[in-house]
Amino acid sequence: MDINEMLKLYKQMLVLRYFDEMCTELKLKALIMDGFHPYVGQEAVAVGVCSALTDKDVVVSNHRPQGHAIAKGITPRRIFAEFMGRRGGVSQGIGGPMQFIDSQSYFFCGSIVGSGIPISTGFGLALKKESKGRVCVCFFGDGASNTGAFHEGLNLAALWKLPVVYICENNQYAEAMPVREFVSVYPISKRAESYGLEGITVDGNDLEAVVEASKKGIMKVRNGEGPVFIETITYRIRPHYIGDPEFMYRTKEEIESWKKKCPVERFKARLVGIGIDGKSLDIIEKEVISNLEKDKAWAIQQPFPSVTQATNHVIVPLD
Repeated sequence: MDINEMLKLYKQMLVLRYFDEMCTELKLKALIMDGFHPYVGQEAVAVGVCSALTDKDVVVSNHRPQGHAIAKGITPRRIFAEFMGRRGGVSQGIGGPMQFIDSQSYFFCGSIVGSGIPISTGFGLALKKESKGRVCVCFFGDGASNTGAFHEGLNLAALWKLPVVYICENNQYAEAMPVREFVSVYPISKRAESYGLEGITVDGNDLEAVVEASKKGIMKVRNGEGPVFIETITYRIRPHYIGDPEFMYRTKEEIESWKKKCPVERFKARLVGIGIDGKSLDIIEKEVISNLEKDKAWAIQQPFPSVTQATNHVIVPLD
């Protein structure tokens, strides 16, 4: 990557980080509807993977979609509004934090663990028949690798050589259970290899490593060589959800040790190390915070959907 690309991706990671921090505050004020699952600590995965995609590629996300959505190009203000159930949101406030779609950005998400995997496989079949070189990227967590949908989806994708890149964000826990306690084969990428996919495991807190693996994997998929599975080893610094009794299953010492591997700080140190002035990075950070504050303020002012609007997409009318 050249310097301009590195600075662009660093700024994107900052947007993800501060968007999440602001959402935590909004959730504590009961302004975010439904559940909110923080993405803090995993920014390098979303930014690194999506940097290798085109506008026409498809992304299927999970119950922690905000990072993937912003990295795919959806504006933070629209996601703020959606999370707060306001019109002007990605799905006009009807979807909420875990159930929104943006068909124009080819972005889809859902909250059922593992559900996006067979959906992505279906997208892959459609994209293969379309024959325009587009790919589908599916994000899911380590816990999803224990669902039947995981095995069915990967098996079909491998059989039919579908253009799908499966991104497993191994953040060490399936909610409260450590990954080593529910996965019999480690790394998880070995599970993908058993179905004939290329299985890759990378440091998910190293932005450059994620970018390199994603570019290679996505290029292979675009060339019709079949699906690729990339496991990114990362860590969710925040609780699984706001209110999660996290210290019942992990220690403060563990969290602090992973904070030292923070992908944002790590990449900032990398930039300084190659000669980027720290003051210029501080300016970028302040600009990100200022813009997000404006987006948040705009979203709060948006009205809620009406009952009529909420039923616009129901097939059978109420009357």
